[in-house]
Amino acid sequence: MLYRDVLSQWLQAKEIEVRSSTIQNYTKSIKNWIIPALGSMEVKEISRKDLQDFVINFSKRHKRNTVINITKPLSGSLKWAEESGFINCSPWKHIKIPKDFSEKETDIFTKEEITKILSLNTCKKDTKEIIMLAYRTGMRIGEILSLKWEDINFEERFLTVKRTLSCYIDGKPEIAEPKTKKSKRRIDLDGLTIQMLVERHNKKEGYVFCKKDGSMYSRQAIKLPKICEDAGIKPRNFHTLRHTHATILLAAGVHPKIVQERLGHSNISTTLDIYSHLVAGMQQAAVDVFNKIK
Repeated sequence: MLYRDVLSQWLQAKEIEVRSSTIQNYTKSIKNWIIPALGSMEVKEISRKDLQDFVINFSKRHKRNTVINITKPLSGSLKWAEESGFINCSPWKHIKIPKDFSEKETDIFTKEEITKILSLNTCKKDTKEIIMLAYRTGMRIGEILSLKWEDINFEERFLTVKRTLSCYIDGKPEIAEPKTKKSKRRIDLDGLTIQMLVERHNKKEGYVFCKKDGSMYSRQAIKLPKICEDAGIKPRNFHTLRHTHATILLAAGVHPKIVQERLGHSNISTTLDIYSHLVAGMQQAAVDVFNKIK
């Protein structure tokens, strides 16, 4: 059996286990990268060396998250092939994932760049306020678009992340539980954010950000790279706002545990891995303490 056929059958089996958005991500990785490299091979002929060479070469040209994204369908499909009797033993076992990915540190937004974006005349009010909320809370785009007025406590100045817009299927939004248990969280709000939410509060039920008919925006509705170009700054994607939020907090000395809680990472090690270059710099604070002890 060709490996492309194994991948197709594995995807069908996974459809009852994972979100539609996850299937879409798997499909993209399989179509764009795995099938062109390995799809025409007989699954029985795929060796550990074939896989290791593919992963090493792929990691030289792509970012960490993209590398991780292709390893999931690779490992999953080959394990499934073993369990289904197509191969005796999965060649994925003991594959090493390179740690020295050839990627640059995330190029976050500066305060001046955010000001330019929020001052842009061609940018819609809803879009600006969605960007502002992401910048000041670190929320994911799907969490913001599925935020309801009932999730906001104006008196105690916090919101609760309870759901996320996973994807659109056949023109209909798919609302799902947050990404992990930790993603379902409370986020305290600063004064400017509360003021923005109070001013747009229409005293109605429903989504905080939505179209005039009350329907949801799609994730693709916020075209941040294009907005950046219009503002005359380097284009970045929406997720960069989340990185910017975390970087500002860590650089200001906020404890990584607090940053983890605001971002909704499943554990603090995820936060430390992503922002290790910033956390390392915080050691100077420890040195300063002992410099004062004579």
